[in-house]
Amino acid sequence: MKRNSYFITLFTLAIALCSTRLSALEFKAGQYFFDNSKLQFNNVKLVVASNTSATCAIYEMTKLANKNWWQIELEKDVSNVGGYCFINSEAVAGDYNEELDDLLSSMSSLEMNFRHTKVRDTSGPEPANLTGWVFCPLNDDEISDGYWRPAQSYDINPSRTLPVVHINTQNSQTISSKDYYINGSFWLDNCALEQYAPLGTPGSPVPIEIKGRGNYTWDYMYKKPYKIKFAQKQSPLGLDRSRHFILLHNDDWSGRLRNETGFELSRLLGMPYTTRQLPVELVLNNEYMGLYFLCEKIRVENGRVEIMEQQDQDTNPDNATGGWLLEIGYDDKKPVVIEQFENDDLANNWFAFSSTSPESLSLVQKNYIHDFIHKADSCIFVADKTSTGWEQYLDLNTVARYYVIQEVTENVESFARSLIMYKDYGWDEKLKFGPVWDFDNSFYRDNDSCNHFIFDYDVPFSFLWIKELIKFPRFGQKIREVWKEFKDNNVLDKLVEHAMQWRATIEYAELYHDKPRWPFYSAAHNVNSPAQYLDKISRKVEWLDQQWSVVDGDVNLDGVVSGSDVTAIYNYILFGDNSFLDTSDVNHDGEITASDITFLYNIILKE
Repeated sequence: MKRNSYFITLFTLAIALCSTRLSALEFKAGQYFFDNSKLQFNNVKLVVASNTSATCAIYEMTKLANKNWWQIELEKDVSNVGGYCFINSEAVAGDYNEELDDLLSSMSSLEMNFRHTKVRDTSGPEPANLTGWVFCPLNDDEISDGYWRPAQSYDINPSRTLPVVHINTQNSQTISSKDYYINGSFWLDNCALEQYAPLGTPGSPVPIEIKGRGNYTWDYMYKKPYKIKFAQKQSPLGLDRSRHFILLHNDDWSGRLRNETGFELSRLLGMPYTTRQLPVELVLNNEYMGLYFLCEKIRVENGRVEIMEQQDQDTNPDNATGGWLLEIGYDDKKPVVIEQFENDDLANNWFAFSSTSPESLSLVQKNYIHDFIHKADSCIFVADKTSTGWEQYLDLNTVARYYVIQEVTENVESFARSLIMYKDYGWDEKLKFGPVWDFDNSFYRDNDSCNHFIFDYDVPFSFLWIKELIKFPRFGQKIREVWKEFKDNNVLDKLVEHAMQWRATIEYAELYHDKPRWPFYSAAHNVNSPAQYLDKISRKVEWLDQQWSVVDGDVNLDGVVSGSDVTAIYNYILFGDNSFLDTSDVNHDGEITASDITFLYNIILKE
């Protein structure tokens, strides 16, 4: 047991967290439990504060003989609950004419640990009736958060319709940080699924290191994502061989379709590399944690982002040209910060570019990437939108494909955060967009409308470059070219088919095992969610088709039929310029000849 001095140092934080007023919480008469397996409290009590008066009540709890739980039986409803916590204390049960903060302050002379819960799990409200549920602390810190779960959720086992990943941390240590790895072991049970090979065994697991990952999902969700590092390169489930993988939970209203749909669309539109993920069930320290997705980590490596790997702290100016793996966000503690001043957007916006590879930058490296990004930014915000100067810095093909992917999935945050870019070694190499990542906010801002461009939504953040890029005719031409490819290759049909197969694969494990384990995270799910999500994509594609479809005779894909289209055909016939080869056969006779020019003139004259 830690002494009072440690408790006092954390006491201010504890009170701030605990004093939140719960406007509608009520403990119904019945049984409630406290999971003591992480904390090993000696004497657990429940403290409940009133929401309507400056009073509190301390309730005795009883240790169960057959498991490491403590139990309380409320004989009547406890209404108007303003806050509650669990303490390890010899305090006398009863009513106290003190506010919760004051009551806990008066106990500061006691040896005690403290546990509280927030108003709700951020993925959904607490159920109205918690009777028979167990409060489960997240970790073994002296002061921490926790969540409620049904008692029967402790009895849930993997469905075995998917491979099962078993991870045990050293001494069953809690994974409480996304900054520091802890040691552990890994073995993968393929559950007799012939398409997958097992990896390790219960008696001979594979050594790993593991830590938390993510931003919102790590900070505010109780079902945590993790980052895994194998001691040696592995290829679990046939994923690209590496030491580095991620376990995502992808909990969202769409029935876990959003990330996979975005990834598959990226593959169908020919992005150079798209991360792969496969569904698994996770058992962590012998506890069933539900449905997860084992995913390739985006990094500079063969089979992933295949560029020259630049060394940390390199001072050679030529080496500083690449490779670079960058990501944008709103963290100002990064190597490059670009400030934008847009008349039609939020004032004085800025974006921070973080370097994933290399991780530690010399002054030479910092100066190079700072200069490169700022030159690109200046070329993008130039007044003359016929300029092609920005194309010296950005790769037109990947930027356009990345943008189309984000529009189809209506991923409104795609140009604000989690935007990944890379640049290979060389002074003439350009910045390429991708690999795609994080579709958690697709079709999130406006659930009923599919008739906006993503940058037209009223959202409290800015968009990096895209609102300027769309003003360049060359960018518009490339978008129409990619969209023609989208239509010609029946990408929507292939995307929907893939999504339906994905749902069929994970549905049983999700509905009958993961959902009972994590009822809060499934609160917004219903059996129609996947169909509703795919319907939104179909409606968005229909609207985008009205904006981007190639007009008959628009050879150069600039959105209008004019003399410049005639010139494009002349350039092919006379000089072999095949820039618009796919659209030059305007009369559809299988050849590009003078008859196409005549046909095009007739279209122009009719207009």
